[in-house]
Amino acid sequence: MVSTSSSTPIYEQIKAQARASILSGETPAGQKLPSLRHLAAELRVSTITVTRAYNDLAAEGLVHGEHGRGFVVLAVDPLVAAAALEARVDEVLDELIAVARQARLPKNKIHHRLDEIWSRDD
Repeated sequence: MVSTSSSTPIYEQIKAQARASILSGETPAGQKLPSLRHLAAELRVSTITVTRAYNDLAAEGLVHGEHGRGFVVLAVDPLVAAAALEARVDEVLDELIAVARQARLPKNKIHHRLDEIWSRDD
């Protein structure tokens, strides 16, 4: 789901969500991504926006554009995928820490909230 109210550009949101899905294995190698037109219509954005996201994923080596077939997910080395996902976790934690410090929340309260939210998904 993309957010028009986010400060992150929509193409970046699309790219980040697709990247996470590919790296986690949720979208396996060989699977086609939704067509540019279909995804653009579903998200109510320009096909240029989706094209930019897909081209960035291709530049990262995660997908390959095939004429007449669309964009297809490439195989990703599991070690590379794990490292990329771990790096993303670090980015999110850095952001969490910055926001928590702005809110003057103590570390133990953040730990407690993390445990609560983590347990909610079990």
